[in-house]
Amino acid sequence: MRIEYLSYALKKRIPVYGSMEEVLEILPVKAISSGDSCNVFRVGMENHWGTHVDCPAHFFQNGKRVEQYEASFWFFNNPQIINLSAQPGQIIAMKDLSVSVENNTDFLILNSGWAKYRGQEIYCLQNPGLDPEIGLWLRKERPNVRAVGFDFISVSSFRNREVGRLAHKAFLDPDGVGDPIVLVEDMFLSYYPKKLEQVWVVPLRFDEIDSSPCTILGVFE
Repeated sequence: MRIEYLSYALKKRIPVYGSMEEVLEILPVKAISSGDSCNVFRVGMENHWGTHVDCPAHFFQNGKRVEQYEASFWFFNNPQIINLSAQPGQIIAMKDLSVSVENNTDFLILNSGWAKYRGQEIYCLQNPGLDPEIGLWLRKERPNVRAVGFDFISVSSFRNREVGRLAHKAFLDPDGVGDPIVLVEDMFLSYYPKKLEQVWVVPLRFDEIDSSPCTILGVFE
C-alpha cells in the first residue's frame, strides 16, 4: 500500500481559470527572525484557486455548502480512473470516455494528461471541459457517483463558457434527477502502476461559503 497526494500544494503564484498566474496574499504576522516567539502568517486567496471542490451552492442559492456535508461523504471506497486524451478547448462527451463507468463507482476521476500544461497559458485559457450530458447521465444511471474529478483547471472550457455554466448546473443542481455530484477541479494526477483503492478528499470547512480548496489523498494497492 502507498499513499500519494492527488492535489497540488498551494504556492504564492498559482494558475487559475482564465489567468496563468494569480498571487496568493501571504503576509507574516509574527516572525522568529524578527524576534517573535513563533511564525504566524495571514493568507488571502479566492476559494476556487488551486485544487478545490465545487459544491452545489457554487451555482444555486438553495444548494449545499461545503461545510454542510458529513465527514463520511468525503471518503471514497470505489474510485475509478478513466484515461482519455483531450484537445485544447474540447468539450469531452460520453463517447470520449474510453471505458464504461462501473456501477459501484463513487468517485469518477478523469485523467486527460493535461497536468503537463500546468504553468503554461494553455492550461488556463484553452482547457477542455465536460459536456453537461455526462453530469445528467451519471446522476440518472450511476447514482453511486458522488464526485467527479479531473486534471484540468475547470469543468468549464474557458473557450466555451456558456456550455461550462450548463455543465456546472448539470452536476450541481439540487433539484435535478438524483443527488448532486460535487466537482473536484485541478487535480494532480500521474501514472501509478497499482490500483487506486481509496480516496480521501479533505476540503477546508469554511462557514457561509459555497466551496473550498482541498487536499486529496489516494490510497494505492
